[in-house]
Amino acid sequence: MSILVAGSMLSGCAGLWREPEPPKEVIKFQETATDAILACTAENKKYSRKEFNSAYKAAFADANRPDNAAPSALVCLSLHQRATYKQFKGGVEVLGRYTKAHPESTPSLRGLMQLLQRLDQEKIGKWAQSSKSSDAKEELETENRDLLERIDTLEKSSTEDQARIKGLQQQIEQLKNIENIIKNRER
Repeated sequence: MSILVAGSMLSGCAGLWREPEPPKEVIKFQETATDAILACTAENKKYSRKEFNSAYKAAFADANRPDNAAPSALVCLSLHQRATYKQFKGGVEVLGRYTKAHPESTPSLRGLMQLLQRLDQEKIGKWAQSSKSSDAKEELETENRDLLERIDTLEKSSTEDQARIKGLQQQIEQLKNIENIIKNRER
């Protein structure tokens, strides 16, 4: 039994003398300009129209300062749901100028730029399609108006024709009456 106790004590002590494990790798995340833009877009989602306009004016003024390092606030707000197409295009242009002026900028910013350009192409495509649809709709409305005018003309003509027919029938009846009167006198 003493061998057992000694063995268990040694095994317990052996566990205390283990070599320390090497430190695990520490992964650090570094926020990029794209992360800042997308985070800003998510944070500002619930802006009222007034809050958005105020923030956009401030970001626009800030983006036009020569000492401004990155256009993230203006680009962020140009992606907001309340942004006009002009504001959206302005943000895309600012991002485009920034990526050209800073070719060392992260690939994610260039990727975001390509994504925004694609979004712009889709918007333009939808507008063109909508324009074609509205042109077709306008043509149909014009054709419909023409047909309604033609129907009105035909209805008026039909009414006039009915009145003439009635008048002619009355004349025929009168002629028949005259003929009957003449026949009765001859007898």
